Parts: sequence; structure tokens; C-alpha cells
Amino acid sequence: MSHQQELAEHAPDDHDAPSPVPGTRLRTGTQAALVALSLYIAVESLGLGLWTSFGPGAGFFPFVLAIALGLLAVAWIVQSVRARGGEGGPAERTDAGHVVAVLGSLVVLAAVMDLLGYQISVFVFLMYHLKWRAGRSWTLSLVLSLAGSAGVYHGFVQGLMVQLPPSGIPFLAGWGL
Repeated sequence: MSHQQELAEHAPDDHDAPSPVPGTRLRTGTQAALVALSLYIAVESLGLGLWTSFGPGAGFFPFVLAIALGLLAVAWIVQSVRARGGEGGPAERTDAGHVVAVLGSLVVLAAVMDLLGYQISVFVFLMYHLKWRAGRSWTLSLVLSLAGSAGVYHGFVQGLMVQLPPSGIPFLAGWGL
């Protein structure tokens, strides 16, 4: 019997041990950091005041966004635990093209917001992502884009009394866009 055969017979059998998912520690650390960050922001925003006699206070939107971030981080934790437990959570995918498209469209959105205004800019942004990137139907894309642009605009302006950017083009601004 050769030396290699002897080593092979006495080597521990690692075939039955579950292989760790790459990046598990990084994912868990990121999830914990997001929960901690959301709690910190929520507590700090309470000190700024949530509401004033004129409408939302300085801490209102940071508080709402912190709560949303915390809930999303907890949902991510639940999905990760389910996936490890074999319940078949959603597959995690990393698609650089998708990330570039989202970040690029956000840069374009920020660049044209002052010129075109909130309603038109966000409508085009949402249509791009819903219809062309996600392949949704025309009806669904139009309804969600209108709700996300004009609906949110009027909700902020009339409901919360927070002015969102109007169009810098006089013709469009005259139409209330």
C-alpha cells in the first residue's frame, strides 16, 4: 500500500459536511449593520421632531426611512434564514448590469429633475424600470408610473405641504408639471 493510499483511508470524510455559502458572514454582518443603522437613525430623528404646525418636521422623513430600512433588513434576515433552512427562499443574484442600470438611471434622474420637474422625471424613470427593464405590461407600467409620479407629487404637495421640484421649462411649469 502506498503512502497516498494510506492517507486517503485515514483522511476525514468532508463529503457529508455542508459547504458554507460564500459570503455568509459578510451577508450576516451587513444585515446586522443595517438593523443597527436603522435603529440609530430612528432614535436620532425623534430628537429632531416628527411634526410641526406647518407639516412634517425635520425628523419625519429620516424616521420613516429608518423604519422602512429596518423592516427591509429584517425581511432580508428572514429570507436568509429560510434559505439556509431549506425552505427555498428567493435566489440571491448579483447582476452587475442591473446594478449599473439602476445607478445610471438614478444619476440621470437627479440630473434632469430640475429641468423636467419631479412628475415627468419620475414618470420616465419608473416607465424605464417597469416596462423596459422588468418587462411589465403597458397598462401596469402606466398605472404605477402615474401613481408614483403624479400621485406621489400631489400627495406631498397637497397632503404633506412639501414642495417637490416643478419643471424649469415655462411651458411645462404652466401646466402644473
